[in-house]
Amino acid sequence: MDVLTKEMPKVPMPDAVAAQVPAGYKAEVFMQDLNWPTSIDFDMSGNAYVAEAGYVYGDPFAPARIFRISAEGSLSLYANGFIGPITDILWHQDKLFVSHRGKISAVGANGAVEDLVTGLPSYGDHFNNQMTVGPDGKIYFGQGVATNSGVVGLDNAYPYIWLLLWPDVHDIPAKDMKIARESFLTPQPNNVLARQGNLLSLGSNVTYAVTSIFNRNKNTSLLVRTRGFQPFGEHKRTVKGQTKASGTILRMNADGSGLEVYAWGLRNPFGVMWGPDGQLYVTDNAYDERGSRPIANAKDNIYQIRQDGWYGYPDYSSGIPVTDPQFQSDRGSRLKFLMAEHPPVEQPWLTRPENAASTKFDFSTNDNFGYKGQMFLAEFGPATPITGDPHPGTGYVVVRIDPATKEAQSFLSNSAPGPEGLEAVVTAGPRHPVEARFSPDGQTLYVVDIGVIHGDIAGAGPFPLPIPGTGVIWRITKAGATSAGPPANLSPLPTRLHSSVPNK
Repeated sequence: MDVLTKEMPKVPMPDAVAAQVPAGYKAEVFMQDLNWPTSIDFDMSGNAYVAEAGYVYGDPFAPARIFRISAEGSLSLYANGFIGPITDILWHQDKLFVSHRGKISAVGANGAVEDLVTGLPSYGDHFNNQMTVGPDGKIYFGQGVATNSGVVGLDNAYPYIWLLLWPDVHDIPAKDMKIARESFLTPQPNNVLARQGNLLSLGSNVTYAVTSIFNRNKNTSLLVRTRGFQPFGEHKRTVKGQTKASGTILRMNADGSGLEVYAWGLRNPFGVMWGPDGQLYVTDNAYDERGSRPIANAKDNIYQIRQDGWYGYPDYSSGIPVTDPQFQSDRGSRLKFLMAEHPPVEQPWLTRPENAASTKFDFSTNDNFGYKGQMFLAEFGPATPITGDPHPGTGYVVVRIDPATKEAQSFLSNSAPGPEGLEAVVTAGPRHPVEARFSPDGQTLYVVDIGVIHGDIAGAGPFPLPIPGTGVIWRITKAGATSAGPPANLSPLPTRLHSSVPNK
């Protein structure tokens, strides 16, 4: 049955009753009715800024925009026209820095957008991610890789689409790399999708884009041989390194100058934050069991980043060679290295569960809130069946991590979780947290929840079906405390916004 004819899940309104927090704390809905929110930050005048991504898997055409919320609760569109997804915003030096696909930009006081860095390699599976200001005053940010595990394959054509739209995209190393002899024989994606005859199930806009690529790409070969770190169909043995490289931590001056590689060998360094101990912490999303080189049982990691360190991508997982039997998948051939030579590999500071999808985090800075110095980490949850087999019980939470003991405890979770499925938690509580962020005074924790992303089998495989308007910003304070921020239950929808803004 065509997925577009199936009934979409009924999503209840967000309700703080369904948001479970520890005794002594209270949760409330700060904002609702958002389309794929990914980030929140604050200026020194008490204004909050909330970014809607403008892109999630399954919805490549939503607008990427940023709202401004005054301390009194008035909401306005602050800036738009970005290239989705917006993955992070950062208030710094009286400007709002924006990390969006392929660019780091800044929005000035007059609302004008200035591109500081362009041409980042963000047209594959992953993008340029969170930004943080280092003790040296430079801005550090994560840059994800294009593929799952180093090789362009059918999974990049369906469901991710980009192989058909941008056939020259591939992973780019930070240093010159000699490629091992391992290569991969893969069916031509145009032929596979054309035989499936299910393009209409992807939606009219995506169908038009894909059929346009079919018309341009006349390659009718049945099989294509590819090596790692190069476009689909190429199999060279050496690849040149670049500054704008995949799987890196990059840093730049606040004006965008001086871009350089700080560390490399990561897969998707999504959360990037300097800790109160002077260490640079990064969450790195692990390999999936998919594509030409599926890797099983890989776990997410948190690293303390060392300058010039190499973190294992594409041949190590959690500091262990992927040739170890624990990573072997029934979906692929015996795993071999892609790189002919490896630098010393760094070990994780902490390993998180498989498919937890650890994302952005912050550190408590205020004794009044509690747990000063501890990490509050958002975990999106599994993206099964696209990323592999279901992993019930992982993700969909914010966890509190004590750096001294590395013990993790749930801090925000869903008191009534919904059915397991493709990135779908259809409940009134938290669904897919992507960021934990403290207010400037440290007394309030905001949690950005991207919303419901349902899914089903669509012809050649699973395809994500996100539900617009289900994004939420949750706010957590100590019980009895009065929040210094804007009022609760705000919405960008005019019918709800009127009743949310106090009378003046």
